[in-house]
Amino acid sequence: MAATARAPDTIRRLGGGGPRRIAENAGLVITHGEGAHLVDTEGRRYLDFATAMGVAAIGHGHPRWTEALSRQAGRLAACVLHTPEHAEYLEALAEVLPAGLERAALYSGGTEAVEVAVRLAQSVTGRRHLLSFTTGFHGKSTGVRFTGHRHADERSWLGVDWVHDVDYPICAGHDAISYPECAGDGAAALDALDEYAAGLEGGVAAVIVEPILGTAGNLPPERHFLRALRELCSRRGWLLIDDESITGFGRLGTVFAASWYDVAPDILVLGKAIGGGYPLSGVAAGSELWDNSLFAEPSATSSSYGANPVACAAGLAVLDIVTGDGFLENVRGTGARLAAGLRDLETESPYVAATRGVGLMLGFDLVDPETGGLAGPELSQRLFLSCLEHGLLVAQVPRVRLNAPLTLGAEEADAALEALAAALAPGAVRG
Repeated sequence: MAATARAPDTIRRLGGGGPRRIAENAGLVITHGEGAHLVDTEGRRYLDFATAMGVAAIGHGHPRWTEALSRQAGRLAACVLHTPEHAEYLEALAEVLPAGLERAALYSGGTEAVEVAVRLAQSVTGRRHLLSFTTGFHGKSTGVRFTGHRHADERSWLGVDWVHDVDYPICAGHDAISYPECAGDGAAALDALDEYAAGLEGGVAAVIVEPILGTAGNLPPERHFLRALRELCSRRGWLLIDDESITGFGRLGTVFAASWYDVAPDILVLGKAIGGGYPLSGVAAGSELWDNSLFAEPSATSSSYGANPVACAAGLAVLDIVTGDGFLENVRGTGARLAAGLRDLETESPYVAATRGVGLMLGFDLVDPETGGLAGPELSQRLFLSCLEHGLLVAQVPRVRLNAPLTLGAEEADAALEALAAALAPGAVRG
């Protein structure tokens, strides 16, 4: 218990770089999880609406997932030769991937998968440039850390001239209930993207996009934007990379957001929920792309941890759960229940505005009642702690992300709404 109590100080002292902001803000040490809840050293329980930024999508300690990993770990954990687990997982994955993306390379982290997706696009097209969208997020490695208009000074200093960003057409006029009625297609953003791309010497290899901006605050685009982007990419000969690290494996109430938006990407990035908490990621594309890229060479897609038997067992368990009877229906039903509660909360709380989202990828803005703008750091911290005091962990403030476990039930959804209502009642949070 003493070691547990020392955990924050030990992490600050021995961990490389700065500690996680959300962990520092919470000031808690979590000992274990139970379904939709986290439990701290004092035995207090918190509904987990952060889910490790979407990783713990099937909740904590799911019995099928736990049993699958335990069984496989006792048999074989790592091997450079063919294994039946690898084959079985690829077969199961191929059954749920969007049409035409039948082959997948497996890795252990989302950033690694994004780098492979970008390199695949560049090698197939013979073009240099990658277009991304402002406030999008695709990883922290040497290349893709500059997507989403991040680290501009560092990008200039290092001479990285092939990563670019343009505005993302966020849907600002609809909440999670009315969003399907949005008629916007992001025409102005697409015109700006097309004009920008025309000035890039060496040509555009690909456009990379999050179907919904996750790290930025669970911000959906104008409803028909992704379809229009697909059409533009097809006209210009650009590849469309769909980064479903967050939206994939049931988050929107469909296995992938591509089907929710009725979009056919050229390359699909898989991550976070794919392993249910075990490190696993992937890149899916059609045979023609793989066979005409530099990755067609033997061992070109190999990864020390990618496709290891335990990872494949984890992935199989997640697929079995997500595609099981009633699972996606529960996501849609529980998501609608939360969306209705958030709409009510927006009318009742002076701190809540711009409720939004799809399925169980929801969010809202924390605002300062005195200014009407986004809450500042002090008020944001007060909200965050107020939610914790009422037994709810949320991710990020002031653009709040609500990524509940996809296993969340109706009673747990109501408990979360009650916690939010109490934490955000008029006068409850004072800045």
